Amino acid sequence: MIAGSFMAPVTAVAADTGPAPLGVCSGGWRKNVYAYQATHIGKGPIYKDGPGGTMVVTRTTAETAATKVSGTAGVTVDYAVAQAKVEVSAEAAKEVSWGTDHQYRRDISKKKYGNTQYGSWGHSATWEKYYELPDCRKTQRTSGKVKVVNKAVGFRYWESSK
Repeated sequence: MIAGSFMAPVTAVAADTGPAPLGVCSGGWRKNVYAYQATHIGKGPIYKDGPGGTMVVTRTTAETAATKVSGTAGVTVDYAVAQAKVEVSAEAAKEVSWGTDHQYRRDISKKKYGNTQYGSWGHSATWEKYYELPDCRKTQRTSGKVKVVNKAVGFRYWESSK
């Protein structure tokens, strides 16, 4: 060895290509709600006006929109709402009701039709229920979609050619 040089010890590391060692995961039934996306959950009629001009809609009714879970088994509405409160919005709810006297005004592009619908500004997401094996693999997996309403309500507007 030359004076002043230093050689670090070499440690071999095995490639991690297989499942986790037995006992790493606790196993058992698990559920999860994920892939949240903001969305408008419309309720009631769609109002249409045009072509062109100005659309004015006054909404004077009471409505209720509810969180809905699709699929046959797995995740309850209560669970989906609880997860949404933690993950995306403390305002997530099982159900939201409103009594409104809300006026909406919008200029419509020439030769287009204006469309609007009242509803909740909530979230759509995916739910899953699965059995976790001790090696962390998932089995007996079921999944579906959930629309979680929010206490924020209002009109959604879009334009169409017809």
